[in-house]
Amino acid sequence: MFVVDQVERRDGPARAEGSAIRGRGLAALHSTPLRERFYSWRAGRGERYVCTIFSAEEEELVAGFARAVVIGVAREGGERRPVCVLASEDFDAESGRLARIAAGALGVNEWHVRFCALPGALARHLAKALLN
Repeated sequence: MFVVDQVERRDGPARAEGSAIRGRGLAALHSTPLRERFYSWRAGRGERYVCTIFSAEEEELVAGFARAVVIGVAREGGERRPVCVLASEDFDAESGRLARIAAGALGVNEWHVRFCALPGALARHLAKALLN
């Protein structure tokens, strides 16, 4: 697991500097019910990665995915803050189960999933981009 934001303030979870710029909903879906199921994150070189959103309650479903990157996101109202990034092959491993518990303690209440051929490489790339 790559931890993106683990700092908490006394008045609630900290917000990653610039996270509102790095992620956003899809304009094409703004007036549809699908706006709550998809979100895009911007990586370091400006690439956009569209992810499917799953609630924390859908964690068992997410654990069954292969070839995906999973971003743990803390959502408060309309703001989303990336907290951690995992490759799907790690998500259901013992270390991943422990990471998911830690992510919950850091406020993760959504899992954003990007399906791809090389999840390990993309997980590292996204974690690096979201850390900056």
